Amino acid sequence: MVKGRNVDFAIDPPPDLVVEVDITHTDIRKNQFYASLGVPEFWRFNGKVWRIYQLQAGVYVEVGSSPTFPTVEKAQLYSFLEAAKEDEIEAVARNYVRRGSRL
Repeated sequence: MVKGRNVDFAIDPPPDLVVEVDITHTDIRKNQFYASLGVPEFWRFNGKVWRIYQLQAGVYVEVGSSPTFPTVEKAQLYSFLEAAKEDEIEAVARNYVRRGSRL
């Protein structure tokens, strides 16, 4: 749903970015699903490693930094997750609001 209505992929654009925390390792090939929707970028965290993928010629290629948020380094993502384990709201404030960064 988007703003109280069902999403219609014929007229609604795909999201710019999908962030996925995949601790259970489902058998669903989500990267193929996201690619079929035309999602240009997705991030996946498997409980240990962040991976950033960019859609290139219909397939995802792992890249070193986010095309959507080029100023956000992977190290910041790990720091954010570690802080969020203790207090999600404080993690957002400490890692982004106080630094002047925006996600």
